[in-house]
Amino acid sequence: MSRTWTGRLARIVAITGCLIILGAGTVLANDVFEMTATGVVRTAIVITEHQALDFSQGGDLYQGVSKAVGIDEAGTGSFIITAAAGDNIQAQLLLPEYLWCATAGVKQRVDIFFGPTDAAWDNTGDPDPETAVGATVVDPTNLPTMTVAGGQTTVNLFLGATVYPSAYQKAGTYTGSVILSAWYEGD
Repeated sequence: MSRTWTGRLARIVAITGCLIILGAGTVLANDVFEMTATGVVRTAIVITEHQALDFSQGGDLYQGVSKAVGIDEAGTGSFIITAAAGDNIQAQLLLPEYLWCATAGVKQRVDIFFGPTDAAWDNTGDPDPETAVGATVVDPTNLPTMTVAGGQTTVNLFLGATVYPSAYQKAGTYTGSVILSAWYEGD
């Protein structure tokens, strides 16, 4: 090869080397990283009835005589809300205004009243209203946020009320539905 060709080749190699070095520097200035996206779905909330609200516990109802069931007595209604430990739960009760009876095809009703101290909640794990200690008294028409205790998976909700049979109430079995909805409090 001639000197001219060798000189040209050396210049081409030198320029190519500079371009590679400059190009490598540009490539190193950019970066790509793959991240993982995760999410944890909470345990589903499960509501069960531990004990129905029963005004005939300890004796039937009488015409013209009101009867109350407190939040810590035999006959107190009790729900068990099962959820994730340490989480906050919101809940709402749909309460009946009457207990109904269809006797001989005629509908009869007994008035029912839920006062501001006719509910309580407890997170110690004891669903029995007569033995649960430390239950917090609440208004059943405006339930507060309830927290599942660490190490526990349940919150218990106790419900009492007062019924008012009329002086001319027909004999029969009177019933009404109490509906509890519960959901996790959003973060």
